[in-house]
Amino acid sequence: MTIKLRLKPEIEANLADRARAKGIPLDAYLQSVIEQIVLDDGAPTANLEAFRTTLDALAEGSENLPLLPSAAFGRDGIYANHD
Repeated sequence: MTIKLRLKPEIEANLADRARAKGIPLDAYLQSVIEQIVLDDGAPTANLEAFRTTLDALAEGSENLPLLPSAAFGRDGIYANHD
């Protein structure tokens, strides 16, 4: 498929610089950028699902942990037995 784009000169210059830095022609660079966008489209959802699964696994059994008063998390509670 061929697509024509009208880019602002500064955008075109920026893209050309990026392509030159990678040592590839501008059209090949643009194709790789577009392909990466399409391939990454579903990635955040998959990562979020994996993150939730991990959190659920970490929380398993936490209902049996003792409840601590908020004072236990202050400086005095942490360093109570230290001189």
